[in-house]
Amino acid sequence: MDITAITIKDVLFFLNESRCPLLLLVFAGATAVLTVLGILAFLVTALLKSYALPPEKHPHGASAMFVLGSGGHTTELLGIVGQLDFTLYPIRTYVSFSGDKLSTVRALQLEKDKSPTTSSSASRSKVQTLELPRARNVGQSYFTSIFTSAACGLECLFTVVKVQPDIVVCNGPGSCVFICFAALLLRATRIKLTRLVYIESFARVNSLSLTGRILIFVVDRFIVQWPSLSERYKEKGVEYFGILA
Repeated sequence: MDITAITIKDVLFFLNESRCPLLLLVFAGATAVLTVLGILAFLVTALLKSYALPPEKHPHGASAMFVLGSGGHTTELLGIVGQLDFTLYPIRTYVSFSGDKLSTVRALQLEKDKSPTTSSSASRSKVQTLELPRARNVGQSYFTSIFTSAACGLECLFTVVKVQPDIVVCNGPGSCVFICFAALLLRATRIKLTRLVYIESFARVNSLSLTGRILIFVVDRFIVQWPSLSERYKEKGVEYFGILA
């Protein structure tokens, strides 16, 4: 018997005729696991290759997404965003999370203060604010946070797929991890080559935040605001420009 001529159909027929449901279940499970591992390997390989690709050219400006935390995170990030040339990013999306209406108000106020003076720039600008569910609320149990985190992750994925920003800028709120990983999925599948910029909070002087420790390996640029952090993590490619806002 030529074993090389045996097909998957022959194997399934043998298992069925031999009445071996356990073997059939094991075979199906192994096939599913190998398929998932193959897909993951493909996505990881494609993602790693994406870092070597040149940035997309945008003759009329790029699309930027700014992920706002609450309180100090919002203050810092909006202080940095306020220094940008908005003509380079005519399409701007501000993302906040449930229970944080103030961040949206402050983002819109920044837009009003920096409103372009020329009609041509104004006609090209598109600004929107989005409020997504929070991954975990203060004092929430870890068990229930599993479900809220899953809901947050799905909403972040839908949002990133819909907006397809050219660049995502964030500075520490935990929920921004979901935004960044959604953008990485878009890169791996070549839907959109979104660049990621993470700015570690001004409050982190000697060590990185948990969000920073997660994202330092996947973002395109990781910026710190204290020389002590720059020295400690210089082998991981962090960048230091001083206090940004």
